[in-house]
Amino acid sequence: MQDQFNFDHPPFNTLTPDQRQDLLDQTDIAYFAKGETLLEPGQLIDCLHIILKGVVEERHKERGEVFAQYTTDDLFDIRGQFDGECRHGYVALEETLCFVLPTQAFLTLMTENPDFAAWFQHDLKGRQQTAAPRKNLSEFILTRIDNSNIQPAMVIDGQTSIFQATQLLKTHHLESLIVTHDGSFGMLTGTDLLYGAVLDALPAGEPVHVLASFNLVAVQKGDFLFNALMLMIQHKIERVAVKEGEQLTGILEMTQLLSQFSTHSQVLGLRILRAESIDELAEAAATLGMLVENLHNNGVRLPFIMKLLASLNGQLMRKAFEFAFPPELHDRLALMVLGSEGRGEQVLKTDQDNALVLDNDLSPAEVMPYAEQFSRYLERLGYPPCPGKVMVNNPDWVRSLDDWQHCLDGWVERNTPESHMQLAIIADPHFIAGRESLVRRFQKHLLEAVKGRELLLSEFAGQALRFHTPLTFFGDIKQSDKGLDIKRGGIFPVVQGVRALALEQGVTETNTLERIRLLTDQRIFEPEQADNLSAALTLFWQLRLEQQLAKGGDGLSQQLDAASLPRHQRDLLRHALHVVKKFKQKLEVHFQIRGL
Repeated sequence: MQDQFNFDHPPFNTLTPDQRQDLLDQTDIAYFAKGETLLEPGQLIDCLHIILKGVVEERHKERGEVFAQYTTDDLFDIRGQFDGECRHGYVALEETLCFVLPTQAFLTLMTENPDFAAWFQHDLKGRQQTAAPRKNLSEFILTRIDNSNIQPAMVIDGQTSIFQATQLLKTHHLESLIVTHDGSFGMLTGTDLLYGAVLDALPAGEPVHVLASFNLVAVQKGDFLFNALMLMIQHKIERVAVKEGEQLTGILEMTQLLSQFSTHSQVLGLRILRAESIDELAEAAATLGMLVENLHNNGVRLPFIMKLLASLNGQLMRKAFEFAFPPELHDRLALMVLGSEGRGEQVLKTDQDNALVLDNDLSPAEVMPYAEQFSRYLERLGYPPCPGKVMVNNPDWVRSLDDWQHCLDGWVERNTPESHMQLAIIADPHFIAGRESLVRRFQKHLLEAVKGRELLLSEFAGQALRFHTPLTFFGDIKQSDKGLDIKRGGIFPVVQGVRALALEQGVTETNTLERIRLLTDQRIFEPEQADNLSAALTLFWQLRLEQQLAKGGDGLSQQLDAASLPRHQRDLLRHALHVVKKFKQKLEVHFQIRGL
């Protein structure tokens, strides 16, 4: 029966062919009848059990407490392999077959294979990294900017003539030059020279500093290529300067990224920026789902996918805003997105969540026709209407800055479940288009309004405890016939709890992973807990995305079929849910929720 040993899942998939054969040569098969005790507390451990068929329960002998249940492909007792003796009892709940690997053989594999050892020695974050596929596209996205992918920067004085600069471009086969003028660096492209000479009819002797752009966007040498791509998309440019400290060392061109990045996400960004109608924009938006699936199938880590999609979604909405609102209004209002989009945690498209902040001298009635058009445009782009009407075509979410501040004060003062829900919606604002200072002032007022409101923050954090963690009494994964609602059981408690801590500490960042990082810097989290909490949340997103893609890209589905997951993913999910359970206990203590 050794030929039934499963080498497809971690940690056994890390073994070499020779190590796999050694394992099979030293493994026996053991049969246990229903009710039979496999291991006793205090028993010396001499083997590792891997279940081939059946169910085994781990129990505390005196108290009768059940710690976990194990089934096909699960391992036990791992702790005993290192401690030398068993702490708990293990009983077969039904007829069970186990592979039995001698402890000495197990420890030899640990010594010979670092990846195999890492699975047992690391926490959740480490296990997740060990289990993650390693593919070529991931390697690209983690490629850093260095001399191999940048071109040297030719720096010229701002008094150089248009004629001389054009000669330099032609002679050295360059696309751009760096211009120095009045102590600043600027970018000058061949297109700038062409427009200056032909469209503006500037004389050939005119100094080039009049054509250069001095709002230079730069990246640091050693940063990720991915981050350079994000800057190009966000700033609507096709090249960035590369610095080493304060020293300018080169230029990174979009064409260089085009030659390396196989997903064409940068081409999609350019299509969005160049769209001249809502129909052209919709054609670009329709490819987002395929981009997500391509990135995911190529092994790109989910936080990178989220960052890229947040940027592209922002570009789509900004362009739709420009189509819907007349230019004279652009500096008198601000569009902000809320919810998962505001946190930069949306991958597949979900419903619209957005609001408008207006100048105090601009009335909602003046902008509502354009706001309604904007909502229709978003629906055309594939963003369905929000069931709760949290959209700019609802006057409740279109207010002047003063009105918003008054509204925020009212929600804080009322301190009711309904006002908590409103605060949760509005607590993750992210600026998209218009005048950014309006959103910054809105968020600043929100943080000031909740500062020192201990009872409010306690009850707000208590919303994270509304839903039970989907674990059985025995510590195993629990799901209904419809599946496991991972949003309620895993994602929401982490997002809401971290949001409450961020509001308490005045953190302006809205992304949950970034909030965790900043809260760790403020010593609210221990580094190990922060790593495990971030890894748990990323795992929930990852499993949800995989099953959403399997259902045809339904971004609204929150149900996981845990039973269909391979063993290593079930193991990670169970571990992650225990991390959430422990985080809830932290919230109870930190915000003194027990006394409410």
